[in-house]
Amino acid sequence: MTNLLEFREKLNRFYARNGRFIRPVLKFIVSFVVFTLINQNLGYDPRLNNVIVVAALSVVGAILPDVILVLIAVLFTTLHVYYVSLALSVIVIMLFLILYFLCIRFMPKSGYIVLAMPVLYMMKIPFVIPILLGLISGPIAIIPMSCGIVVFYLFKIIKGANLVANGTSVEDILGVYKYVVDHLISNKEMILTIVAFGIVLLFTYFIRNLSMDYAFHLAILAGMVINILAFLIGGMVMTVTTKLTFILVGSIISGLIVYVIQFFRLNLDYSTVEYTQFEDDDYYYYVKAVPKVKITVPKKDVKRINGVSQEESDKVDMEPDEE
Repeated sequence: MTNLLEFREKLNRFYARNGRFIRPVLKFIVSFVVFTLINQNLGYDPRLNNVIVVAALSVVGAILPDVILVLIAVLFTTLHVYYVSLALSVIVIMLFLILYFLCIRFMPKSGYIVLAMPVLYMMKIPFVIPILLGLISGPIAIIPMSCGIVVFYLFKIIKGANLVANGTSVEDILGVYKYVVDHLISNKEMILTIVAFGIVLLFTYFIRNLSMDYAFHLAILAGMVINILAFLIGGMVMTVTTKLTFILVGSIISGLIVYVIQFFRLNLDYSTVEYTQFEDDDYYYYVKAVPKVKITVPKKDVKRINGVSQEESDKVDMEPDEE
């Protein structure tokens, strides 16, 4: 455990010293993964389905603000859809704009949540998001999380909509619009996911705010259990077929990932909890103080054994001993 704490401390110090260089690299990696996954799922335009294009866009996403990265991802998706259907691309960009402004209205810095949701779904670990947001955010995060879920299912609907999006007349556009909207509204699996993830986030948020020892750890465990129960019970109530193995294994893996993130983000020492009381003109306060785990990284001292020069050594040898 001590080795892990030392590694955590070294990693935090390294990031504190080199954060301005590390952040663009991380943003480049995130951007590259996002654009690659878009190409794998909606790679209709061969000009965009290219590693060089993905790398160039990732560089742009790495140096520009987070909001711009979201806009580039939306434009990238729309161009792929435009390659096969003008009508469908118009509808897609309208839906994206609605989701985008809805998120910006409530959480201006929620772009990464919207992007992370479909990406983690494609990586088979979507349950990370509601548990993690319950630890680091609040109930308002349900909005961008739900938008990210809608984006993921919108990708799946777009693939089917290409079969009916053949014309460019007003009737064709209305037909495609009706197809997309109907499939979104009537998608019970998407609705179940939004409700279940919302419940998981709220339970995790509530437990991590309780004044008890190991509240964050218990919140992660509760989030895993609630996630499994929400999908199983919700699936039976809404008559939605749920993949039990995917839910069980995904919940456990997601919980472990969140635990690792929490370990590096905030690690508390509950063995030395302190309680204090004080007052001001309006209130009397009862405070529980939990110290953070801090460990001193041992420094390696390098000693020069042959530090004395040969000339100084000869001088010492020539001097007579004092009696």
